[in-house]
Amino acid sequence: MSDVEKAALLCSDDDDDKIFDLSKKRSDPKINRLQNQVSDVIDGMKVNMEKVVERGQNLEALNERSENLSVSGDLFSKRARNMRKHMWLRTCRARMYLGITLGSILILIIFFFYRAFNGK
Repeated sequence: MSDVEKAALLCSDDDDDKIFDLSKKRSDPKINRLQNQVSDVIDGMKVNMEKVVERGQNLEALNERSENLSVSGDLFSKRARNMRKHMWLRTCRARMYLGITLGSILILIIFFFYRAFNGK
């Protein structure tokens, strides 16, 4: 809904006010009571229209925040996958270095025992 439409719905028309002013000159209590009821209904409708416009604005803000949250969630998911891959590679490297170190130590121990018992 455009701002012009909102303003047209929320603003009172001068023609309507003139009609009510003409009828106020009469002193018939039934007409006055009906006029008061109509005025109350018009005021209630204006309040309702203001609430509808406010609700529309709130829904637009909520929709924008949900879109931002969706984008943030996608970004978080992508970063989490990259981090998981990075940590997996890091763990594999650490295990490889540990295996090489333990293998080297085992080879040195075997070499020294072999040399100590058979080498002399």
